[in-house]
Amino acid sequence: MQLTDQQLDIIAHDQGHAKVIAVAGAGKTSTLALFIRNQLQLGQNPKRLLVIMYNKSAQIDFSQKLRKVMTGALPQVRTFHSLGLKIYQGLIQQGLLPSFNEKLISQSEQELILWRLMQQYANKTLAQEILNDKKKWLDPMMSFMEQVKSCLDPAQAVFNESDLPKQCRFFVQVFEAFEDWRKQQKRISFADMLYDPCLLFSQRPDLAAHYANHMDWILVDEYQDINPIQQFLLETLAGKRANVMVIGDPDQTIYEFRGSSSHFMLHYFDEHFEGAKHYTLSRSFRYGHDVALLSNQLIQLNKQRQPVMAIAHESNPNTKVQLHKDDDYAQRTLTLIKQALLDNKADDIAVLLRLWGISAPLELALLQENIPYQMAHHSWVLERHELQPFMMLFEVAAGVFFQQRPRKRFQSLLMFLTLPALKIKRAELESIANQLSQSDEKIMRSFKDLDLSQLSTWQKQQVENRLQLIELAQHPRITAHQLINRYLRETDFYKGLSDSAFSGQQVDDRIATVQGFSRFMAKLNISAANTYEYLEGLTQVKQQQDQNTGIVISSIHRAKGLQWPVVILPALNNHYYPYQSDGEMQQATSIESERRLFYVAMTRAMHQLHLICPMDANSAADQKTISPFIESMQVPALLKLQPAIKNAVDELSIPKGVIPYAEQYAHSQGWTIRLKALVETKPVMTKPKLTSNAATFIEVWVKHKTFGKGVIKSETQNHWRIQFHDGQTRTLDKHIAAPMLQWL
Repeated sequence: MQLTDQQLDIIAHDQGHAKVIAVAGAGKTSTLALFIRNQLQLGQNPKRLLVIMYNKSAQIDFSQKLRKVMTGALPQVRTFHSLGLKIYQGLIQQGLLPSFNEKLISQSEQELILWRLMQQYANKTLAQEILNDKKKWLDPMMSFMEQVKSCLDPAQAVFNESDLPKQCRFFVQVFEAFEDWRKQQKRISFADMLYDPCLLFSQRPDLAAHYANHMDWILVDEYQDINPIQQFLLETLAGKRANVMVIGDPDQTIYEFRGSSSHFMLHYFDEHFEGAKHYTLSRSFRYGHDVALLSNQLIQLNKQRQPVMAIAHESNPNTKVQLHKDDDYAQRTLTLIKQALLDNKADDIAVLLRLWGISAPLELALLQENIPYQMAHHSWVLERHELQPFMMLFEVAAGVFFQQRPRKRFQSLLMFLTLPALKIKRAELESIANQLSQSDEKIMRSFKDLDLSQLSTWQKQQVENRLQLIELAQHPRITAHQLINRYLRETDFYKGLSDSAFSGQQVDDRIATVQGFSRFMAKLNISAANTYEYLEGLTQVKQQQDQNTGIVISSIHRAKGLQWPVVILPALNNHYYPYQSDGEMQQATSIESERRLFYVAMTRAMHQLHLICPMDANSAADQKTISPFIESMQVPALLKLQPAIKNAVDELSIPKGVIPYAEQYAHSQGWTIRLKALVETKPVMTKPKLTSNAATFIEVWVKHKTFGKGVIKSETQNHWRIQFHDGQTRTLDKHIAAPMLQWL
């Protein structure tokens, strides 16, 4: 391969610490391999050169790359965890740590133990909820465990610094109980490979010193994803002897929930490894100029970054970028997939999502077309917890439900009576479900024969209202969509999800799934009685597909480090990008994190990048509007630059805000074109004068770029108090909010 000057400079680095900032697709692993080859040719002992990769896959790929460029003895190539395990085994041999059983604690086993411990240490009310909604509570508990084991702070200190609500304080006890259990059982998890030896080193600096100063060179890939415990191990091993070279991209720091922080690469490394030389790999070998222009324009708005501009290498494919405006993102995505399949394998097409719930209508549409798809580590749409009440109603409508065994009917009825939750003790609901599971199709008649003396009149009515939906499902003319809507209305389902979910993200994820399913059934427009058989057909289609091949549907987080010829990013609206999990205004740091996530998503594309956003919202007040990320990139304007260069246009008018980076990029390519600020003509808006007299206050409607339509309820000299259509009333600073408001 033809190396760039930047790559050659890094390969020639001979001594001292070094920090390399490499943009997405910059060929950093090839550069590292050639750097190592150069060091070995200069006489470096391979036993004193250590390479640390981010995960097992990267470790294997890099080892293969090394074998291609050199012969003879190779240096150690390890992940942080395999390195921790080697140290762990050495400490066991010295009698400094107890031995452990070879079988690691798997994620599923850990979840089971934690679930049991959570029920044990929570109060009675929470214990019942944990039993009822396992996923809701396990996800944050697992995340808390991961946070604790990504650093060396006590569990209580980690909890105090977290955003977890007070009702989760028992998580600390659960963590400590889990640690007691695994030590008694002589077991370790994947995280403990690092956690146990590093915890010992932090308590015994004299012992840590024995493991320091053995290496001449330590190279760390994907350094932007490092967490505190990994940094601690790196500093311990390096000591005063090792030259440390780290390589990564702060603009791709997206694993903050695992303890990662861009601070390590931006500031901490230079503070602790003094005199480090800085290098840049700014040429990407993955995508074309349009992706580079757009991603640069997006990410340059972040403040917590190095001012590095990504530049597409001249040998790259000319990535085709298209912006699609369509409120039915699932149907547009399906159309794009079918077009892409004409020239690409299914595995070469990826749909990347901010939340898993976005996938629901797309999955159903793919199954309709019998197009295989794969979703690593996530349940497919019809298996999801929030859809199970509808599945049961369709079983009833089809006459299947009452043919099932009583035990199966009991489980389904209990789920139906607890999702969304009724304010009734679980024991009472179990009793009702158990007795009704023995009855025939006249479930209301059976219900009225039950002894319900333990329930209040209001509670009896709540159960009766829920059970009437089962009888409604048996009506011969009701459609599936009508039944879904009736259920959602009668149970106040969305509010129930909101009240019972652990976080705003869980709420949005589940609601997105239900809404997508509901829209799909509305378009299908078949009877409730026929829906069970139809969905069973889709289930069979899914079961017959190879779960490891087909269209890739992935979260953006899981797409990190990967690339595909065709990338589709659907649902680019102001709710998901930037994502606000709790409906509150975000801090600048969280917006920057969201911007980094979108930057990662865009830069996975090689040949085609499709951006799907809503139509320009000008009618429905509750309609989601285009993501401000799309608006800030000025996509149509920047996509005019390459055609203008190709057609030798001397001057191009584009919005003023995108000119600086577009000019820098054009200069990097030697493009001779003058970029002129586009004169935008906007209709003159006269801001209505508001009166502060409450008796004569005139309601004035506005539209906010992020929050959508709302009505001004009151104003002071410096603030507006606006009630928006999402139900939130926000107090906005006039100086900040004025440019974002349109007066209606």
